[in-house]
Amino acid sequence: MINYLKHTEIDKTKWDYCISHASNTIIYAYAWYLDIVSPSWDALVLNDYEAVMPLTHRKKYFISYLFQPFFTQQLGVFSKNESQALLVQDFLNAIPSKFKLIDINLNEENSTEGLKPRKNYLLPIDEGYKDIYTGYKGQAKRNLKKAKDEGLFLQALPYKQVIDFYQKNKGKETKGVKENDYKTLKQLYKICNKQNNLLAVGVYSNQFGLLGAAAFIINGDRAIFHLGTSNEKGKKMGAMHFLMDSVIMQLSGKNLFIDFEGSEIDGIERFYKSFGAYKKPYFKYRKNNLPKLLAWIK
Repeated sequence: MINYLKHTEIDKTKWDYCISHASNTIIYAYAWYLDIVSPSWDALVLNDYEAVMPLTHRKKYFISYLFQPFFTQQLGVFSKNESQALLVQDFLNAIPSKFKLIDINLNEENSTEGLKPRKNYLLPIDEGYKDIYTGYKGQAKRNLKKAKDEGLFLQALPYKQVIDFYQKNKGKETKGVKENDYKTLKQLYKICNKQNNLLAVGVYSNQFGLLGAAAFIINGDRAIFHLGTSNEKGKKMGAMHFLMDSVIMQLSGKNLFIDFEGSEIDGIERFYKSFGAYKKPYFKYRKNNLPKLLAWIK
């Protein structure tokens, strides 16, 4: 039986045990992560935490709705069962009717009828670096040559500086992300850093200083490219290709995937594909039960 639990009713020890043993485990679904990005989250739970689904919700004009939190690419249903299509549909049907609008992302194992696929890209890096490099495309190789000719180099960078650099250089292009959301991100990275799950790096040149910065969250078999950008000078000098290549070199040979977190933007998608990454879609679920006069609410 699938039960709806309010936030205070969730047994977070059992929850995290289910997530850690799920065939589709991912760091976004752990209770501590959800507590940061959606502090009042509720849940659907099958029997004694055999399968679970977080319900990240908000309220606007007295209307409760489900939303996808920033910095959390995919959630959905998590269980040990690798064949989840029927289970996913049961969970979607069990979402309480009080949530009049549902606009969420389900994870890559939650494929079921009627869902819209979204692009994500994964790159296995369990082989040696030389073998991985043979899969690079022309764009990556050209930009790496440019970066090396410019003498770029990689250094560890405090996570707060990564966030500040991103906000300064990419913030205006990131739709809907507000100052408080960046404070949330710093809180998230603080915990990831304490857990040794965070890799924060910057690309420099001796002449121009910091050109690009990125943060990777490493958990399970994934190194998630969680946040990253370059400035205008860095774009011309191939900074982000150099950064990604350097991280791949550093982590190569480990049982990991680089999870690029995907994009629907052509240029960003080409960047991911230039490293030989393959497409692994996740799924959007949207349902609008709002009265017609309120259909514009998100």
